[in-house]
Amino acid sequence: MYQEIKKEIESFGFKVVSHDFERPWGGFLVIDESQAQGFSNKFFKGIDVNTQKIGGKLSPKILIVKPNSRLSWQYHNRRAEIWQVYKSTAGIIRSDSDVENEMEVFTEGDQIVLQQGERHRQIGLD
Repeated sequence: MYQEIKKEIESFGFKVVSHDFERPWGGFLVIDESQAQGFSNKFFKGIDVNTQKIGGKLSPKILIVKPNSRLSWQYHNRRAEIWQVYKSTAGIIRSDSDVENEMEVFTEGDQIVLQQGERHRQIGLD
């Protein structure tokens, strides 16, 4: 599955500069930062990447979350994040504190904006 997704992303012309498929919840692909605007054009309706950089840097990634797996509770002090569900469905739990709220379910094409400082957890649903 992971290699198929990697090949699909590369078929769009993106250079995968690193990957990790050994996470308990799945894995991820890191795309060459010089392709960030093209990545945004393909997956995020052309959001201007210059408005998203932190300290002059942007890290385009693709997370692959196994069904019924969950990432750890995340908290980003320095940046916001924008996610898009590329395939299948995903659940997101958000909170302004460490108390987890109800899970929101997102489907293919949905975009999720996570505010700077917002706590969140991603869950693979199917």
